[in-house]
Amino acid sequence: MANRIKTAPVRVKLYTEEYVITGLAHTRPGGYRDRVSDLLNDTSIRFLALTDCTFRPVKEASALAKRCSALVVRVEDIKLLIPFEDDAEGASSGEPGELSNW
Repeated sequence: MANRIKTAPVRVKLYTEEYVITGLAHTRPGGYRDRVSDLLNDTSIRFLALTDCTFRPVKEASALAKRCSALVVRVEDIKLLIPFEDDAEGASSGEPGELSNW
């Protein structure tokens, strides 16, 4: 049986040059790396893994968002990231592809 690392999911919305992405970033509760900003500021971390994601092109605001269970984003490509720490427990709420809560 594999050991699992306990994480604290944080609902985030992030922008890259091409996409608007929402999903759950997973931080380690307590201590180092317990905030999303700690992950972004750690120079040894080059990619941010997200789960329970939706994404759509930035230039097509009316486009339906696509859903995927996991997504990896290069940290260098993130232009803006907004954590919604109070909303992580309700991460599964909302309709698939719906970005209206953001």
